[in-house]
Amino acid sequence: MGLVVYGQSQSRAVRALWMAEELGVPYEHNALKFKDAHQATDLRAINPYARVPAIDDDGVGVFESMAINLYLAKRYGGELAPATLEEEASALQWSFFVMTEIEKTLLNAMCYQLGLFDLPVDPEKAQRLGASLDPAFDALARALGEEDYLVGGRFTVADLNVASVLLWVRMAKLDISHHPRLDSWLTRCLAREALHRAQKLA
Repeated sequence: MGLVVYGQSQSRAVRALWMAEELGVPYEHNALKFKDAHQATDLRAINPYARVPAIDDDGVGVFESMAINLYLAKRYGGELAPATLEEEASALQWSFFVMTEIEKTLLNAMCYQLGLFDLPVDPEKAQRLGASLDPAFDALARALGEEDYLVGGRFTVADLNVASVLLWVRMAKLDISHHPRLDSWLTRCLAREALHRAQKLA
C-alpha cells in the first residue's frame, strides 16, 4: 500500500507533504477536507479524533503533524534525519517548542490578517499578536547563532517542522527583519522546491 498522506495542502497537512517531497518517498495524497474528516472511516482508524493531517505508512498510522514528520525522518532516513542522539533531542526540542510557544498565537495572527475562520480582518490585532511572539523568535534566532540551520549545520526535520509553522509569518505579514538571522533562515527554508511542490497539491 505504501505511504498515504491525509489532508489538503492548504492545511497543516502541508507539513507532511513537504516532508514526503523532501524525502523523495512515493506516496498517495488523499486531499481530505477538514470538514469531511469526521466521516472518513479510514482516517478514524488512524486518528480516533478524526483530524488531519494523518498518515498510513504500510499499516502504521500516525497523526499530529510534528509526530508524523519525526516518524518519517526516522523511518526513511537521509540528510533530514537526526544523525546522533543529540541531534534527535534537538529536533524533538524545537518541534515541541514551535508548537507550544508559537503556533497558536501565530495562527490567530494570520487569521486576523486574512479574516479566516469567521474572525474579522484586523491587521492591527494581527501585528499585536505577532509582537507578542518576539521572545520566542529571539530564542530561535539565538539558537541559530551564525549557523544556517538549527541542527547539525544542515537542513533537517527540525528546520522543516519549525519553518512549516513559521510560514504563517509571511501570510500574517509580520515583520521579523529585526531578527535578521531568523528572517534569512525562514526565507531559505521556504524557498525549497519540495515545499513548492507540496503547496501546489490539492
